[in-house]
Amino acid sequence: MHKPFTSIDAQISLLEVRGVICDSNTASALMREGYYSVVNGYKNPFLDSEAGTAAGDDRFLPGTRFDDILSLFDFDRRLRFAVFKALTLAEAVLRTACAYCFSEDHVDESNAYMNRENLFQPSSEQRDIVTGMMRTMEKIIDKGGRAPEEGGKGYLHHCITCHDGEVPLWVLANDMSIGQVTTFYRIMSPAERGAVARQFETLYAKSHRKPMRITSAKLDSIYSRIKNFRNICAHDERLYCARPFGLNNSLFQLMQDLQLVLTKKDHREFLQQIESLMLYIMRKLPTIATQVFESMGVKSLEEFRSYMESLRKS
Repeated sequence: MHKPFTSIDAQISLLEVRGVICDSNTASALMREGYYSVVNGYKNPFLDSEAGTAAGDDRFLPGTRFDDILSLFDFDRRLRFAVFKALTLAEAVLRTACAYCFSEDHVDESNAYMNRENLFQPSSEQRDIVTGMMRTMEKIIDKGGRAPEEGGKGYLHHCITCHDGEVPLWVLANDMSIGQVTTFYRIMSPAERGAVARQFETLYAKSHRKPMRITSAKLDSIYSRIKNFRNICAHDERLYCARPFGLNNSLFQLMQDLQLVLTKKDHREFLQQIESLMLYIMRKLPTIATQVFESMGVKSLEEFRSYMESLRKS
């Protein structure tokens, strides 16, 4: 069915009919951010389900202001900024560890990642993944290896022209997405995956001044979650209540995962940013703050602070 265009004035009228209190700033906010992104994305905590059922359309709880919906939208945007920064740091660690451990294992072979025999493929499904990954890396090299004036990447072009076509993995990895890096990690040999996990253990011990057992299976789980949440952040999707691929994939679970892959300092600063945002939502929207926190996977600010304190003491 055709979805007709709706003017800003008509959008405001629709909100008011549905019970939302608008003000002089509503029009500019809708022009800047869009009705769909703000209202459709963040209306749920403010909806009156009984009134909506009776009306056959959305109806909002008495006293709901457009500014309330916008505040939740703004909270989630700030949350994405904080999470995206932390995930970027986590991504860099896996990228570096994979490139180092794989290259160390194939020190005398040029472009060893393009040799199928060097990649783990015990099943037909795994072989298909390997084939797809090799094609992806070929495309990265073919496209990025062009001269910069032709749209190529300077560092890839330099390797190809100055090193007889050799592109070390630690160079190539800089042009790989988090999804591609996690896929490459999964098709490394078991021994190499174990070496990556031990590298994470070493980094954790140096940063936190205590040992931590980190298995390759645990890294698989962590980086699957990191990849999913990074994509949510990168595509400007709703984050606070996201559950990518399962109820256990809450934002709070991601925060706990990041403890194992970030430095203690970076993780603490990240959690402090989250705490500040939780205080912001308690101040701006006290009636729905608990609902927002539960959607993030944590019961309350007190529970979150208890988690932070347990890390400080450990």
